[in-house]
Amino acid sequence: MRQNLKIVLMLLAASAFAASCQKDGDGNTGQQPQTPGGFEELVPERPDYVNANLIYYGNGGDDELPDEWLLNLYTDMEVVGGNPIGPGQYLCINFYAPVNQAQEPSLNYLKGQYGMPSSSGLAESTYIQGEIYNIDTPLGSITMPGGTFYGDIPAGEYEFEPDLIREGSFSITANEDGTWTIDGILVGTQYTKRYFSYTGEFNPVDNSDQGSSQDIPNSNLKEDIELDGLTEARLLDKGDFFVTGENNYRLFLLYLAEKGVDISADYPAGTGRLLHLELLVPADADPQDGIPAGEYTMASRISGGSYMPKENIVPFRVVEGCANVFEYNTGTWYQELSDGMWVNYGRITGGKVTVERDGNAHTLTIELTDCSDPAFSVSGVWTTDGQIPL
Repeated sequence: MRQNLKIVLMLLAASAFAASCQKDGDGNTGQQPQTPGGFEELVPERPDYVNANLIYYGNGGDDELPDEWLLNLYTDMEVVGGNPIGPGQYLCINFYAPVNQAQEPSLNYLKGQYGMPSSSGLAESTYIQGEIYNIDTPLGSITMPGGTFYGDIPAGEYEFEPDLIREGSFSITANEDGTWTIDGILVGTQYTKRYFSYTGEFNPVDNSDQGSSQDIPNSNLKEDIELDGLTEARLLDKGDFFVTGENNYRLFLLYLAEKGVDISADYPAGTGRLLHLELLVPADADPQDGIPAGEYTMASRISGGSYMPKENIVPFRVVEGCANVFEYNTGTWYQELSDGMWVNYGRITGGKVTVERDGNAHTLTIELTDCSDPAFSVSGVWTTDGQIPL
């Protein structure tokens, strides 16, 4: 399920590029200034940025933090699936502006000069330096640039080798005709000055309800889910998964899936719907005997993270899905797979599961909810006449 992409522009931006058909500056080619020692400094051609996409992320409700914005500038290129196709140039500027207490994308907060980040942490009027990130996503693990970076996109391609910006500054000014100008010089890991400017309208996309530009949503469900047609099952014993050492519980993982999903390996593959259900059972439970009867209520993690409070690690609990872990996910998740990739999914954070037994026969009444606000239900009744396959 791993992918190694140099760039997937729109995965984190969460909106399509929007064209603003006004050109920057004069598009002149930079000169080659002479240094006192006679060295001829390389100055690249100044790209003619004609398109801009501005995204507002806000500060996530933390009044101690500045507001995060992201500005994509790119030259006249075709955009396919949210990705500009070369030949052309692309500049991503990820920066912090003064906080707007209303948490709305007001352009008035953008005016000013922006420089390198300070060592004291996040600060307004600074940009985020470029970095390469290994990011776990529903589409697999990808390698991609983040923060502020520049790319020269080859003809017919959308991937490129990013120049990760480390130094320099830029300014944002408002013009009398309602347009805005961004202008500056940035230098990255390719040790080349990136002269740039753009003048045009800014039409911000408000993504403040989706968190930081580095965040991936933990649920993309748009409706309630009815768990019918799950004919495949497998029960796994994960033992003392949380390593309490007190022999007071066991963790059972139950896979319930449609026919097209392969659940024979540790991580499901194939195409179809899947419920990844983790249950805390008594320490003496044996998976050969199935799932103990009873009502299993939600065992919540601290602030949706990975840590489970010790008092919640007790039998007859459903384990909440672990946030921001997609490839090697743990806890309870609903997934719709296409060739092993998550198409639709939801991290489960609420509800209960009731297990009834008649000999080896099981009836599971599933009444779960995802982490959306408001939450969507993931519910249904699953039955088996005999032992659950191991």
